[in-house]
Formats: sequence, C-alpha cells, structure tokens
Amino acid sequence: MRLFTPFLFVLGLLSAHAPLCGQEERIDSLRLNRTEVNKQLLHGVKMAAPIVGAGFLQTLNNQYVRELRFAYYPRFRHRYDDYLQFVPLAGQLGLRLAGVRGVTDNLLQMASADAIASLTMLALTSAIKYTARVERPDGSSRNSFPSGHTTMAFTSAELLNIEYGDRFPWLRPISYTIATATGVGRLLNNRHWIGDVVTGAGLGILSAHFGYWATDLLFGRSRRNHTPSPLFPREGFLLYLPIESGTLHTKQGAEWYAVSRAFGLGVEYTPPSFPLFLQAQAQLALHRIYRHSKTGEELGAELKGIRLQLGLGKDFSIWEDFGLNVSTHARLIRYVGQDLVRPEEIQRVSVPRWRIGMGIELAPHWQFTRHLGIRVPCGVDYFPSSLRFMPLGGEEVRLRGLSYYISSSLEVHL
Repeated sequence: MRLFTPFLFVLGLLSAHAPLCGQEERIDSLRLNRTEVNKQLLHGVKMAAPIVGAGFLQTLNNQYVRELRFAYYPRFRHRYDDYLQFVPLAGQLGLRLAGVRGVTDNLLQMASADAIASLTMLALTSAIKYTARVERPDGSSRNSFPSGHTTMAFTSAELLNIEYGDRFPWLRPISYTIATATGVGRLLNNRHWIGDVVTGAGLGILSAHFGYWATDLLFGRSRRNHTPSPLFPREGFLLYLPIESGTLHTKQGAEWYAVSRAFGLGVEYTPPSFPLFLQAQAQLALHRIYRHSKTGEELGAELKGIRLQLGLGKDFSIWEDFGLNVSTHARLIRYVGQDLVRPEEIQRVSVPRWRIGMGIELAPHWQFTRHLGIRVPCGVDYFPSSLRFMPLGGEEVRLRGLSYYISSSLEVHL
C-alpha cells in the first residue's frame, strides 16, 4: 500500500488536466437513468458478493496452499506484485490519453471514477485489516486479511473492463490474468493466505463498480448498459483455478493413510453447436503419508508431483444460472521428488515415476455474471499402480489407487 499515495497524486493531476481533454470530446451519452445506474451497481454487488463469500470459505484452505508454496517455492522472493497491481489501470489511462473512447464522456469523469474506486478500496481494506487483525503467514504483522495488493489489482482490472471491456472483449481475460498474477505473487512471497487473496478480488470488483456508480450520479449521464444474465448452453472458453483436497481409499481403522493437496489452472472449451465440452488441467500436487498413533497423526513422508488432466463432459442446466458439469477424464502424474519426514518410521517409499489413471467428476457451478462463476468439483480417480512404502521394522504397505477429491474454483468465462 506504500505505492498508493503517488498513484492518487497521478490521478489528481489527470483530473486537473481533464477539463481541457473533455472539451474536445462530443457528448452523446444518454441522460441519466437512475434505475439503470442502480442496476449497474447491483450487477457489481452480484459479481463481488460470491467471490467475497468464496474468500471466507477459502480460509479453510489457508494452511494447505501455504504447504504447497513451501514444497515447491520455499525461497521465492520477488517484488513484481508491487507494480503489477497498477498495470490494468495504467492501460485504461493510456487508452484514454491516446484518444480511444470508452463508456465515459471525458477524462474527468473517468479519472473521478478511478479516484473514488481507489479510495473506496483503500477504506474497505484498511477497515477490515485493522478490525480482523489476522496474522500474516510470515508472522511480520497482524493486517493480513484481506490482501490490499490483490484488492487494488482487481479494482484496477475492473475499472479497465468497465471502461473498455464491451468495446474490446479481449481485455477482460488479460486484465483478470494480470490481477490473478498479483494475487499469486502475494502467496508466493508468503505475505498472504489464499483467503486474503480471494476476498480481496471480490472487494476490488465491488470498489470499481461503486466508483462508476458514484460518478454516473455525479455527472448526471451514463452510457453503460446492464449486462444480461448468461444463457445455457454455454459456448467458448472458460478458465478456472482449482484448489483440491483428496484422500486415498483405505480400510476403516487402517494404520496408514495418504492425503493430497493440489493447486493449478484448468481450461474448458465448448465448440459452437456441440453438446460436449473439452477439458484440460495442470496442477502442482503434494501427497502426504500419515500414520495413526496414540499421540495423534504423524507425518511420515511427502511426495511432490505434477498432474496433467484431459477430459470430456457435458454441462446440464439445473435452474437459472446454476448448472452441473458431468465429465470423465484421464490423469497423468509425474513425481518430481520425495522427502522422508520421519525416517525412523518409514524406510523408503516406492512409486512409479509416472502414474496414469482415469476418473469421473461432478462439478456443480454457478455463473453469477456473464464472465464470472464458481464451481465445486468432486470426483473419484483410479490408478492401477499403488503407493508402496516400507515402515521401519514392518511389512510393506500398499495404498490403493482409488482416491476421492473435492475442490473449489473461480471461473472466468472468456
């Protein structure tokens, strides 16, 4: 947030310069329709509320995602997220200064929306940070929730999308990708929990819509139109970011068991006038082997792996914007490392370098706007090969190749 003061100073300079620029633009916007303007704000709330709710739920995964971070990038340190958060907003201002017309009539109206949105974002995050007082993952302070960088990044992205998204639809996936990369940077730098980042994304979107709503009322005119609800069946591409928890099937009362955590990126494509969708997914996974003991659960070993998945499925409409994806897929796991956490318990772990399996998945989802949605996939996988390990002083243990998983994910419809 230290970079925020000079950012507001730049917006102030643009606002001062704006009347000169505004005189050169022909005002042909619609006179203010308060009902339509209020619908736009309601649309922003409808976008933000499910994401904020998902952020609160993702706090349950805080420790799991942090474990993945330490397993794969324990020494990651980079400050790119300090600057990346402003890139979409810089793009918006650059397009306006280059003479590209957006939904506002002049630079003054657009810069006012940016300033109000940014101040709203700052007020929301500061109020929550110093009320919740959640400790940061690195233990440096107690102002972790929500992530200010991520909130600013999604405010920035949504300001660009509101101004130019209808004219240039390809800006939406680019801006959301940049904002998401900022949030991922906060996780990799060990500065925030996953719940902080997801909640910040929702607050950022809400702040941007509030900024445009306020300036529409202030300037008394608007050319924004209410976005209609999405329709089934869906066509085209969508991206999603699954956070998955799973467990290998074991007999009741078994001494040893294994769990998995994974985080990755998925893409689906539904061809026009085609009843099925194609699916591809890549994940970083962490498998952990535990032992039940009298003193509790003891971690014995960790396995790191890269998952690749290809699938085919069908999307069914349930009710209005709610649907159900039913799919079958093939999964490939490439193990890239293992660590015997308790060598006094486990002598060795034997896994094939590659494991190939197949599975089925049910994914309830809610597409709450034309471009954003939430899904909760759950499924079963079967791998013919098993995880095998040798406890010290005991017989070899085999964990079956049958596993169950559940995940949660945000969707971006392109």
